[in-house]
Amino acid sequence: MILGIGTDLIHKEKVKSIYSRYEEKFLKKILSAEEQETFYALPEKKKINFLCSSFAAKEALVKALGTGFSGIYPSEITLEKDDLGKPSLVSSSLEDLDCHLSITNTDSYTLSFIVLEK
Repeated sequence: MILGIGTDLIHKEKVKSIYSRYEEKFLKKILSAEEQETFYALPEKKKINFLCSSFAAKEALVKALGTGFSGIYPSEITLEKDDLGKPSLVSSSLEDLDCHLSITNTDSYTLSFIVLEK
């Protein structure tokens, strides 16, 4: 049974601007500890895509849950990819749910789409 759907579209220049202004404070607010490790290991040219993908996926998730970030924080959710590059979200808040996630990046935007099932 479908419980919710969520989508988010992010303008990369906005994220780039916020990151350049707040740097580590911004990272700690939106990335989990695992994601922060991944972020620091990435080449510079891939870092903004990673930030945008993670944040867009988390925004889409809380929209699908219908809660916003009330009771769940971005840093409590981890974006992972399997060996083939399929993205997924990991969080204790998702233990009883199937979360189907798709993310796409263009030069200017990142779009995520989520379907939650029980």
